[in-house]
Amino acid sequence: MIKFIPTILVIAIVGVTPLLAVAEPATDDRYAAVFPPGWQARDVIIAGAAAGQSALMIGRTANIGVFVLPAADDRQALRDAGAWLIIPANTLHGCLINQTPTAQSIRSSAETPST
Repeated sequence: MIKFIPTILVIAIVGVTPLLAVAEPATDDRYAAVFPPGWQARDVIIAGAAAGQSALMIGRTANIGVFVLPAADDRQALRDAGAWLIIPANTLHGCLINQTPTAQSIRSSAETPST
């Protein structure tokens, strides 16, 4: 059963894609880029850098990254870097996208003094 998971994911993406086409455009220019199954967060970040973008966060599966893409050229550059599907991020929130940013904030990374 495990060997069929990539095939099932591809079928699910292909099946859902027409439904996502009617989704509203991103109002905050945040788009989720879905990369090939098996890609890790490192691969997504490198692809984003190749497209001149930096990931805001990584999805619950490591092959999804959220980027700020205000122009259609930005989205095309990410497709050229390997993204299979780019959709408004609010479409996937709560389902496939974590709410945690990729970088820790200064406040959360500071050590707490011991008493």
